[in-house]
Amino acid sequence: MRDQNGLRKMAAQARTEGRPLRLAVLDGSWAPAIAALQDAAIGDRMYPVSGDQIAEMLGPRGLTVGALAGDRLVGFFSLLFPGRQPDSMGLPFGLVDGELDAVVHWTAVIVDPAFRGQRLQQRMVAAVDWRLFPESPHDYGFVTVRADNPPSLRSMLACGFAIVWAAPKFDGHLRHTLFRITPGDGAVPGGGEMVALMDVQRQIDLMARGWIGWPQDTTPGHVRFAPPVPGSLVDRIRARKRSG
Repeated sequence: MRDQNGLRKMAAQARTEGRPLRLAVLDGSWAPAIAALQDAAIGDRMYPVSGDQIAEMLGPRGLTVGALAGDRLVGFFSLLFPGRQPDSMGLPFGLVDGELDAVVHWTAVIVDPAFRGQRLQQRMVAAVDWRLFPESPHDYGFVTVRADNPPSLRSMLACGFAIVWAAPKFDGHLRHTLFRITPGDGAVPGGGEMVALMDVQRQIDLMARGWIGWPQDTTPGHVRFAPPVPGSLVDRIRARKRSG
């Protein structure tokens, strides 16, 4: 059983205009509500997850936290734990064996359009404490974001992810691969170059030099690219990146 005190803490952290939202781990019975919320929020844009993928998110390989206003689902955040399966995002970065067991995919974060503009997406993600997952540690957190979706890119950067690669993915669109910076990575380095979020070619050029786009910068519409701290976790996995 997951840490109920942790879930209560999550609920206390997630509020919109003073209205508390109840956060809960969702099971398979929530699949229709997730599909309906996704359809209302994004339609067929931005590569919506399929019915099979929703079932996987709610199954033993996944974990989905929902934000509830009463009985209404107004947001959800889904993780997948791929293990050593061939779909692991850790494989292109040279992760092997036990390292693959520590990979987590941040799969979907969707908010009801009526609740947008209140940072609920970031609050949901920030509320998920790794202590809720007794199968942790999951040291290697990955997510992909379409390059033409700056709002989601900003949200992931605000949640502690760094841009480490860009390439066409499963939906045929250019997508950023982001890696979650862990506390063990130490301080974010200074210097580097500020790059516009939509200047994807410059970002690709800098990543080809081994630089990454660092999280938590305050300049609107930009991300700071700089080399990783030598010997840090992100430096080690970035150095092992395979082509493609």
